[in-house]
Amino acid sequence: MLFHLWLWCRAQQLQAKGQKGSSCVPSTFFIESRWQQTRPRDWSRDGKCILYSTGSELWLVTVPELKTSLFLKGPSVLRNGQFSPDGKWVAYASNETGKWEIFVTSFPNAHGKWQVSMGGGEQPRWRGDGKELFYLSSDGRVMAAPVVTGAKFDAGTSVVLFQATPRQPVVSGDLFVYDVSRDGQRFLINTQLKQQQTEPMTVVLSWTAKLNK
Repeated sequence: MLFHLWLWCRAQQLQAKGQKGSSCVPSTFFIESRWQQTRPRDWSRDGKCILYSTGSELWLVTVPELKTSLFLKGPSVLRNGQFSPDGKWVAYASNETGKWEIFVTSFPNAHGKWQVSMGGGEQPRWRGDGKELFYLSSDGRVMAAPVVTGAKFDAGTSVVLFQATPRQPVVSGDLFVYDVSRDGQRFLINTQLKQQQTEPMTVVLSWTAKLNK
């Protein structure tokens, strides 16, 4: 049965809700976390795993068993974890080098680590066929890196697609400020527009008196 799913965080609970009922997935369930900053990141395409972050760790929740397990523990903060379309890889952002960069590791077991971005990167997004990985550079440019995601992972040199002006995160719960179509040809970016310059307004007093002249 097909159903839409929402993930959100409330206090120290990871919550999920389905639009339609299912015999294998509860309509609403709660996952307790010992961390205050628990953020849902992604839901695998087969619906069997939820990826969420807590500080320097990425955790997994299996569905419908609702069993949690540590997936990846990094030397620094980890965020923006995203399953690859084939479910064999996870892209994420880490500031272990002193600035945010994009890395990829294998799934379901985190073996190996490949750095995709060079010079800064956040918010990775996979193309629908898994052959390209998009991300935002530190100066707001939309980047694309060709990748191979078969039995082995390999990433080519990233290229600049275009300069964007994405809205800066307001709260720590802001996960992504953009999305990309499955074919990688269209982007939807949450952008803060500059206030337009207003035209000066002229006020005429006693204008009715001038009509009699």
